[in-house]
Amino acid sequence: MKICLDAGHGTGQNQSPARCGYFEGDRMFTLQRLLQQELEAYGVTVVCTRAARQDDPPLYTRALAAKDCDLFLSLHSNAAGNGVCESVDYPVVFYPVSGKGIGLAAELAECIHKTMGTLQPAQTRVRWNSAHNADYYGVIRFTAAFGVTGMILEHSFHTNTRMTTWLLDDENLKRLAAAEAAAIAEHYGLKKTADEPQRAETVCYHLLSDVPQGDYRTVLDKLIAADILRGRSGTGEERVLDLTEDSVRLLVLLDRAGAFGS
Repeated sequence: MKICLDAGHGTGQNQSPARCGYFEGDRMFTLQRLLQQELEAYGVTVVCTRAARQDDPPLYTRALAAKDCDLFLSLHSNAAGNGVCESVDYPVVFYPVSGKGIGLAAELAECIHKTMGTLQPAQTRVRWNSAHNADYYGVIRFTAAFGVTGMILEHSFHTNTRMTTWLLDDENLKRLAAAEAAAIAEHYGLKKTADEPQRAETVCYHLLSDVPQGDYRTVLDKLIAADILRGRSGTGEERVLDLTEDSVRLLVLLDRAGAFGS
């Protein structure tokens, strides 16, 4: 299979009124990376509309990235107005007005509801444009034109304090990515590849800023500057390290023992 993942919006966009540290564009970018790793463990080829956190392509460009894909998933968190609203808490998955993907949409919505523990049940919806002749949402409309089933996954509401706090936890996003990938795999009958070498643990450089055990960033900065460590792809905050977190811990221990000099 080939799936296109679309982290909604861009960095610093759609700040939560409930938690000032939450930005939809940033947290969905993190979820995109985690979901990519989980899907690749099932042998899925994954393309992403935002290769770097600062990317914010137009809707048509996002849809164009899904050409030749089997599925397009746009990742979002919802909002109930501009202020805090604690009474609204449910996931919703939008699927094409053609009805394509309705079964998977229901399965993903239920998966998000159970994983996040939303207070209200999951929903699935279509939304017509004003002329009632096509999809309202651009990414669904454009991907449909390419023959690709597009969906928008709203992971509850960032106007709800409890759910916003939940989405700010990286461990929760890892659980969410694993659950969504498993739901997709079950729907399409996919199995994890037998020789998958713990790829889901490969870390992105910026995620280490929240890891409490040890000053990883200082050691990694030192090794990167010395050209000892390069990573698999990306640069700066978006550098992807082809290492597990345990491997990073080992590098810290070696540095403390003086293996890399002063």
